[in-house]
Amino acid sequence: MAKKSMVMENPAALTAGLRALELAVSESTLRKATLAGARVFLAEEKIRVPVKTGKGRDNLIVAYDSERSLPGVSSSYIVTWTKEAYYLRFIEYGKSKVAAQPFKRPAYEAKKTEAAAAVDEVLNAAINGASGG
Repeated sequence: MAKKSMVMENPAALTAGLRALELAVSESTLRKATLAGARVFLAEEKIRVPVKTGKGRDNLIVAYDSERSLPGVSSSYIVTWTKEAYYLRFIEYGKSKVAAQPFKRPAYEAKKTEAAAAVDEVLNAAINGASGG
């Protein structure tokens, strides 16, 4: 077999492009992308949560999960409720004499494709911005 060789005409441009890509996919960009996906789920959960007074809906939040995140490698956000809306766990999972009214899993199933698209959009915008188009 004949060996094929590759000639690099502009190694500085390749190096600059790789550095720009590294900056584009920084921890900040990862967090922004993950947060964009989490916000899609938050909006859907706010629509699906059973409402009596609106207090539970207003206490749904997005929180950074430092235990599941690795700085510079992965970023994790969760959609959860504040301490003031602790009772949402009983609505979501039910109690011994009250049936569950899940809203988290249905929201996830309904919006997982849209959330992935939101993450892709943020990452692609960062990469395209860094590479100049």
